[in-house]
Amino acid sequence: MRKLFFATLIIFIFSFFPNALSALDPLPPKVAARVPYTTNKPEFRGVWITTYTEDVPPYSSEASFKSNMCDVFEVMEHYKLNAMIFHIRTHNNALYKSELNPVASWWKTVDFDKFDPLAWLIDECHKRGIEFHAWMNPYRLGNDHYYGSPLPAANPQNDKNNVLIDIFDPGIPAVREFLIDTVMEVVENYDVDAIHFDDYFYRSFSSKGSLVGPVTILDDPDQNTFETYAGNYDVSSAYDKADWRREQVNLLIEGISKAIKKYNAENNRHVQFGISPTGIYRNGNGVVNYDENGKPVTTGSATNGQEHYASYLFADSLKWISEGWLDYILPQSYWATDHNVASYYDVMGWWDKVVKHLDVNLYSGIGIYQANEANRFGWMNDDTELYKQLDYVEASENIKGVCFYAYKHLKDARRGSTLFSARQLENIGERIWREKKLLPEIKSMTPVRPGKVKNFNVVNNTLTWDGAENAKFYLIYRSKSEVTFADSQIIAVTGGIGDSFVYQDDANERYSYGVRAISHTYAIGEGAKPDSVRYDPVYYIYFYVDEDLIAIHKSNETFELPAIPEKEGYDKVPPVWSVTDFSNITSDTRVDAIYFINEYEIKFYDKDGELFESMILEHGEQITPPDLPAIDGYEFKGWDTEIGVATSDMEIRPIYEEIPEENPPGEANEKKPLFSCKAFYLNPLICGFAALAILYLRKRKQ
Repeated sequence: MRKLFFATLIIFIFSFFPNALSALDPLPPKVAARVPYTTNKPEFRGVWITTYTEDVPPYSSEASFKSNMCDVFEVMEHYKLNAMIFHIRTHNNALYKSELNPVASWWKTVDFDKFDPLAWLIDECHKRGIEFHAWMNPYRLGNDHYYGSPLPAANPQNDKNNVLIDIFDPGIPAVREFLIDTVMEVVENYDVDAIHFDDYFYRSFSSKGSLVGPVTILDDPDQNTFETYAGNYDVSSAYDKADWRREQVNLLIEGISKAIKKYNAENNRHVQFGISPTGIYRNGNGVVNYDENGKPVTTGSATNGQEHYASYLFADSLKWISEGWLDYILPQSYWATDHNVASYYDVMGWWDKVVKHLDVNLYSGIGIYQANEANRFGWMNDDTELYKQLDYVEASENIKGVCFYAYKHLKDARRGSTLFSARQLENIGERIWREKKLLPEIKSMTPVRPGKVKNFNVVNNTLTWDGAENAKFYLIYRSKSEVTFADSQIIAVTGGIGDSFVYQDDANERYSYGVRAISHTYAIGEGAKPDSVRYDPVYYIYFYVDEDLIAIHKSNETFELPAIPEKEGYDKVPPVWSVTDFSNITSDTRVDAIYFINEYEIKFYDKDGELFESMILEHGEQITPPDLPAIDGYEFKGWDTEIGVATSDMEIRPIYEEIPEENPPGEANEKKPLFSCKAFYLNPLICGFAALAILYLRKRKQ
């Protein structure tokens, strides 16, 4: 009777509660454990970054761009993120060098012939073991978001027939071909790890996506396009038009997928294609079954929110992943766990089951910004909301990681923000993301196995090894005991170009190290431990200028010699350090700055301009002039330059004055005039009498 009772009960439950079928695919627990993770499960940990919403400022110079992006890397390192989704095409524009799209207004000052910001950014990501996803909006337009005119000739926006208000018309074949070319221009010219689309496909016209009522999608401005390219679709049926719209988007997604796969096969590349649709595919009962090929059969998630299958987006994301067109899908699952319309558990629980048998990676989009948006999605009900979501992801079978929107909220939290989003992030820092994580393997690609690292040596915490076959990144492990290659021992993920790599740690301790290679499909190679280890004694090197200590370095460090300050009077010969070779330091060492005092040539000239005497003096030495011989008829009056101390090369010349004669020879018997100015000057009385006599004589003649 008991067996019969329980059998009847089971039949009753499955008959009246169809969602109970999901018990065959149990969801992860919904209650956060509030304990640190212990698993070594690889995780995608990404962040969306865009200039469009001012995550990062517009480009102004190479120096400022590099500085701003280094700040981004610091924030990513703090939160142990391993993927950057960077916005390179926002509105039919290009934050990269393009022949098809106009330069974005934010990058209008870039001179790509001198510096390519995108190429630099990708390279810097790879140096840090960070995956770079090129984020592109395919259809969205906006004249105020690009710089210069006219548009490139190949750009379809030149023809208004290709435009639906503010998007490209998805139903125009020429538009579709242009967008495929746009994607491939980036893939072919830049070392991107993935092409990423978000949720912008069709837009909300006056119909709002309605299929019934006084206004339907048949009244939307793409009706002429529909009638032109309808094929077997009924142009009078809104339902047929909805299917036709989805097919137009499908054709683009399939076309891009095929183009990337073809390029990968021909060029030994592994570029991924991923899309981030809105979180809800369709509202349904949440049950997921599978056909004989493992493809999901479902009515949709147990939700009641806006769905991207219909609404106004007309995006059939389930078909994209079922057909194998995408390498990953990243739903924008922005709701809180207790949301009554679309719980995070219901949204991501459905996606978790949908991808179970598909060769596609599933990640969860986390809308951390919602924590500051007046509780629109329930984020402010609990300051451990983010913890719960990440805990759920960790416990799930098929969700391989998360991505945050948007970067500025992580940045603000890192810089001490008091916003609610910062509190959410604070609650995960020490409890969950304490360790670096390896990116998950790409399920859609044939696994590539990397070779084992060879010639691995350690000298004073400096690691060197030869590049392994098929390696993209390297995991560096460190422990004060034995290296077991656990995630908790990972201290760095690094990449590089060339055959050798160096990692410099600043800790002055002896560690055990290990290295493993990671392939382009994120398969992990065999762990390697050092072939040789050498720790030299550590000595201190002190740098002095006179008696002032200006720098201290350790003998096991790689460092540049400090700059020696300038000193007046010691600039003709550059100063040097007393020691410059530190390859064999055997004790604490003092290094002094050696200055060379300036020497000056002081030249004295005679009356005729001939060099009389030359002397060499040091800076600050007193100048002693020579004694010049006497010259008849001339009196020496001094020198034309003030005589002091030597401060430069000098040419000094004498000053002479001619001496007048009292009674020159030959003039003693010459007659002197009776009256002269000189006589007047010497004897005014005589001259006065003479003047009276002359006046008297003139009167008599008259």
